[in-house]
Amino acid sequence: VPETLGEALMGNVVVVRHGELFGASASSPESSPFIGGPRIEPTIRDMYTMRSIRIDPTISISGNVLSGEGSKTNRLSMGEAASRLALRKISLPSNLSNAQGQDDQDPALLDISVTSFSGTDAPTEDEWQTQFTRLFERLSSPSGGATLFTAEFGSVPNVRRLAEWIASKWAPAILRSYDIAGTRVGARPVYAVQTEDNVVEIVWQELVNFQPVTSGRMVITVEETGLTAARGKGDETKGFGKVSRVPLPGEDILVRRLGDAASQAVEKGLATKAKIASKEKPKPKPVESKPVAAVVSAPAVESSPAASSSEAGPRSAGARRSSERSRGRRKAEPPSEE
Repeated sequence: VPETLGEALMGNVVVVRHGELFGASASSPESSPFIGGPRIEPTIRDMYTMRSIRIDPTISISGNVLSGEGSKTNRLSMGEAASRLALRKISLPSNLSNAQGQDDQDPALLDISVTSFSGTDAPTEDEWQTQFTRLFERLSSPSGGATLFTAEFGSVPNVRRLAEWIASKWAPAILRSYDIAGTRVGARPVYAVQTEDNVVEIVWQELVNFQPVTSGRMVITVEETGLTAARGKGDETKGFGKVSRVPLPGEDILVRRLGDAASQAVEKGLATKAKIASKEKPKPKPVESKPVAAVVSAPAVESSPAASSSEAGPRSAGARRSSERSRGRRKAEPPSEE
């Protein structure tokens, strides 16, 4: 009798996770697009309005969120993703054997989550290929797909100096905060150490048989153009040699505080702010000047100005009246003799 699922299937195992399933097969009576039949204002089922998909590694922060409570997955999309992997229509890269921290007791070569979003068009062949290509690129990265945080800088003048500031200044202040130090049960982040010039590790520990054991890590990598944080393995000799598929306790607090760390690094001069490429406004096209035909005008005719009516009397020439004219007087008429 095979001891593991991998031995039973005589090959590698691919795990496809999902959220709350919805939808029905084409043979089901509930496969009609309308709920309650056609109406003036019909209600359409989610299986016809939520056809867009997204595929993420389960161990990534987006995979944890999208495959958790509140997420939904279309049954048709889930079946299509599983059938493509089972029929080997998707070629798996050869460098995925240790991408997600698999060991001999866990034969799963690939562990992914499928989530559905609003969209009335079913994914095309190119869209499926694009989703799986993006998935394999994340899994092939050094973090194995468990990327928690990324920040872009314009430049980092001294990578080692920024890493030292994170390990010696920023991380200890966060680990002493009440949100982290107040954890009493289970694993919690305990200390930060700079393992390389550009790598800082925040170590999670928990008590196992009254002995502190490293159960996980957050690996912060500083580069010349940015900063990334990923979830790492614990102590392999104590049974924590695999990257956790669920968030570590207090991990969300550190991820939120990393955004503040990126802003503080810019303020302290440890990094420069990334410039957002602005779209160049189109230059106005030069207006071509059309040749203007020369117009020859006729010679102007000089004309003497006409005398105004106010200057047309003899008094304008200085003439005076010969005798005064009686104004307002009338000569008395002689009485008539009868």
